[in-house]
Amino acid sequence: LSVHVTGALVRAKAKGYQVDKDMLTRALAYLRDIERHYPGYYGEEVRRVISSYALYVRKLAGDVDVAKAQRLMASAGGASKLPIEADGWLLGTLAGQAAAAGERRDLLAHLNNRVSETAGAANFTTSYRDGGHLLLASDRRADGVILESLIQEAEQHDLIPKLVTGLLAHKKAGRWLNTQENTFALLALDLY
Repeated sequence: LSVHVTGALVRAKAKGYQVDKDMLTRALAYLRDIERHYPGYYGEEVRRVISSYALYVRKLAGDVDVAKAQRLMASAGGASKLPIEADGWLLGTLAGQAAAAGERRDLLAHLNNRVSETAGAANFTTSYRDGGHLLLASDRRADGVILESLIQEAEQHDLIPKLVTGLLAHKKAGRWLNTQENTFALLALDLY
């Protein structure tokens, strides 16, 4: 929740809204050391996803931590061993970072291998061994996270328009399934 709130503050500030500077400074400091705050019952997979999200929010705030992102990927055993949302957030964190060319290449290759693609649309499927409820995980949220990161890393990637089509095809009555899906789909579509 702290990562999500900090992300909202960073994005609000980027859109020109006034955000309490001290509150944002404290929130970003919390994210720099988020691993110390995990409850004992959070599994390793959940911890890695939250850490990836925290790295991405820090990047949005101008605090890119390439080394920590690389350590996170290495400790998991590479992109293929991380949940798809973690891959998306790490790709966004490392987008354009020359020092992480190998990791960016691995993340793109893994995402290309995990996509469900038709002639006109694309989607990702998220699954967690345990703890998906702690993350409020969903397939459409993963699509939004990956779409936003792909735009930052490879704005001409052929999956981008297909992900947009896939996201739009999953709307029902003008919205997605829940607030998490709405939020991340709209953020990605705004960047698109």
